[in-house]
Amino acid sequence: MPRRVLLAHHFFHPDDVVSARLFTDLALGLRARGWDVTALTSDRAWSDPRAVLPPHAQLHGVRIERVHRPAWGQARPVERLANSAWVLATWTRRMTDLEPADVVVVGSDPAFAATALVPWHRLWPRATLVHWCYDVYPEVVVADSDSAAVRAIAPVARRMMAEGYRRCDALVDLGPGMRKRLEEYETRALRATISPWALVEPEGAPRPPDAAMRRELFGDAQLGLLYSGTLGRAHDFRALLELARACRRRSGDRVALTFSCRGHRLEELGAALRPDDTNVRLASFCSEEDLAVRLEAADLHALSLRAEWSGLVVPSKFFGSLAVGRPVVYAGPAGSDIAQWVASLGVGYELRDDTMDATVDALHALAGSPGTLRTLQLRARQAYDAEFRRSHGIAAWDRLLRTLLGDTPPEDRG
Repeated sequence: MPRRVLLAHHFFHPDDVVSARLFTDLALGLRARGWDVTALTSDRAWSDPRAVLPPHAQLHGVRIERVHRPAWGQARPVERLANSAWVLATWTRRMTDLEPADVVVVGSDPAFAATALVPWHRLWPRATLVHWCYDVYPEVVVADSDSAAVRAIAPVARRMMAEGYRRCDALVDLGPGMRKRLEEYETRALRATISPWALVEPEGAPRPPDAAMRRELFGDAQLGLLYSGTLGRAHDFRALLELARACRRRSGDRVALTFSCRGHRLEELGAALRPDDTNVRLASFCSEEDLAVRLEAADLHALSLRAEWSGLVVPSKFFGSLAVGRPVVYAGPAGSDIAQWVASLGVGYELRDDTMDATVDALHALAGSPGTLRTLQLRARQAYDAEFRRSHGIAAWDRLLRTLLGDTPPEDRG
């Protein structure tokens, strides 16, 4: 009889937000490996909270159970916390009607989701409980706010999260920086690192840019940098703008930077652009169907992380960049997860105040040396294939869950 796993996450198929896609991939991957999979989610979409999805659905053998949630947005902290309280309480009520699973995996959305493991431990006492942490609460709330009230209640929130972590049989992080943050919490849970994977994984060697898409994004620039994805609270565009301006002072529009994004800071980015930013462009956010062609149109990708968010989140753009064979320019703190990977894998450049001139020099050297650029692109794709492919992540999850249950993973059987 197949083992039963319940995956709990705020958003799920058909939502296109990255975390929903990752949980959908995980559900389908575990199903393909013989698990009986149920996804517990909400009936709202991240991109359109007014849309209502059906309470029950099937996706290639995965059962989807959706609880109703009011049409509150996610932009304001009060609404996010209200959504979280509602969803976690309603999930707990729905679980009384479900057959207990062998394993429960809960993500980081809704906020403070790990606190639900306290009542779930009592509700399903024989279930193995796992938290896949990709946003560390309440630290992300503190990083996002200057409010004295938020900082005052943070210790209480930390104690609540600590109670949830103590119910975990396994605590899964995304990288070494996040592991270090979570080690501040005392728990006997098994520690594991399973990094995210890219939404798009083209086969074969990195492909050359589509000529029409390249011209649309970068005009006649010799070297194109693309920021694609969410521009949210954890991200900062200012260092990237300064890089583009330094390149323009050096060589006009020879090196171009295009932002193709959505998120809370997009309006702020638009307001920061100046008339003389001729080598900086804004492009629409593209659908997943067009994502591979969009990502491949660039020579390198740009991504960022604010210093106070180091170890609290890991920008998923990094994995999408390597998957299409594009190295990165990373504007983020030294020692963060992405910085460690960029350095150890040799897949790009770290952009800080003390490396600005060196990065400008490197980009201009690449603009004049297609062979060197191609070598760097091949290295990026090889690093992804070796370290981060979706199949690696699903296999790691399968091994972890079966190990927790005392089973032998299929590939380890004689």
